[in-house]
Amino acid sequence: MTPSSVASLSFFCLLVLLLPAPHGASSHASYKLGSRQSFPKRPSKSSGNSQQASTVPTATTFSSSIATGLGNNKLPVVHRHSTCSPLHGLLSLTAADVLRRDASRIRHRFSSQSSLVAASTPSPAVTMIPTKGSSDPTRLPGALHYSVLVSYGTPEQQFPVFLDTSSIGASLVRCKPCASGSDDCDLAFDPSRSSTFTHVLCGTPDCPTNCSGDSFCPLDGIYSIIEGSFAEDVLTLAPSTVIQDFRFVCLDVDEPDDLPIAGTLDLSRDRNSLPSQLSSSGQAPAAAFSYCLPKSPNSQGYLSLGVDATVRDKHVTAHAPLVSNGNPELASMYFIDLVGMSLGVEDIPIPAGTFGNNSTILDVGTTFTMLTPDAYMLLRDSFRKQMSKNNCSLQGFDGFDTCFNLTGVRDLTIPVLRFKCSNGERLLIDYEQMLHFDDRAAAPFTMTCLAFSSLDAGDVLSAVIGTYTLASTEVVYDVAGGKVGFIPWSC
Repeated sequence: MTPSSVASLSFFCLLVLLLPAPHGASSHASYKLGSRQSFPKRPSKSSGNSQQASTVPTATTFSSSIATGLGNNKLPVVHRHSTCSPLHGLLSLTAADVLRRDASRIRHRFSSQSSLVAASTPSPAVTMIPTKGSSDPTRLPGALHYSVLVSYGTPEQQFPVFLDTSSIGASLVRCKPCASGSDDCDLAFDPSRSSTFTHVLCGTPDCPTNCSGDSFCPLDGIYSIIEGSFAEDVLTLAPSTVIQDFRFVCLDVDEPDDLPIAGTLDLSRDRNSLPSQLSSSGQAPAAAFSYCLPKSPNSQGYLSLGVDATVRDKHVTAHAPLVSNGNPELASMYFIDLVGMSLGVEDIPIPAGTFGNNSTILDVGTTFTMLTPDAYMLLRDSFRKQMSKNNCSLQGFDGFDTCFNLTGVRDLTIPVLRFKCSNGERLLIDYEQMLHFDDRAAAPFTMTCLAFSSLDAGDVLSAVIGTYTLASTEVVYDVAGGKVGFIPWSC
């Protein structure tokens, strides 16, 4: 994909109508299966803690809006399956592929089977732009799912980049010339065409690497597998959001793949991340930002920056305390204080301390939520027990171990999930966020699975909250306030 085709794609997507279906639930979601399928109601955004049932009619309704209505400080976010995504039609992953990739990614990054430093060292699967044709599940194409359009340099060179919250601590951009000396490495940023591009040199305050001399500031030694050096240039995110002297890593690509993605946009807590640099430039309060990731390829999400990332509390249905994991190697990541779960009207009997040590992470690079083995088995067993009332057969499907064949089932009641935080607030996870369907567009669908999986016994985390679970929910990062807010059904 050439820069001109990226611009054409951007123009096309500004004209796309969004059709988010407002579904929802209280304690259980009820369905009528057969020739017609009905969907439960969604609670009103002003309903408070989302624990009260909504009185909104249960009929399925649709609302539409124009992509240009996002605001001056909001960037449109698209899923890789969207027709507005540069990856549309290029990638085909099954749920089983994604489950293997998620498990491998977490294992490489957080496994406690080696030292803490080694455990927290990002693998190429986490930080590198994914390659095609690899049999390694950590490098399956589409290792990151959500992209935005940004521009580097003067004049602007616009590229699609992935969103990432657990990268190396800096945004990554493919740069020309390639490491092999070839200029043929589109999509890639061309520093020679930018009048504002500068290299970050060793020994300067902007170089985070312990190096000396007048050479270019390289990545730290633990990231030596990634070839690149720090640089600065103008980053244009939206009409009213421009960062001068934005620090990023210019990647030296040896054999560039043909995926039309130029890099990653780092949303972590590192000092070189986008939120931190946006805050230091005076354009955002204390690194405030939010995102809403679209669940459907036909819908659009957004990344909110600056003042648009600050929301009124009355719109937030739950808060989770933002905590420190205690491991300095993981200090740039976002951990929340999760203490329990409930399913339907029942609290799941999870032993105290299961989610301890501040080890529940929010990660846009993980798709399906993963729980410590004990917590996953308790959730799975409770779900199986409550679903048994529907008289549907239990089986495995598409990589999941808890699926139900709904063939011949006409009435279906599904318990919904709530995450409980240490402050007593509960975040409702509705049926679309907790279930994987064989064909969601079909009426009726014939198979549904509990869209969670188990962490390895050796993982140091107790939970990884993935994008599938929080899709269509605006996640508001109030770093200064020490909390994360959740606004369900926002995109």
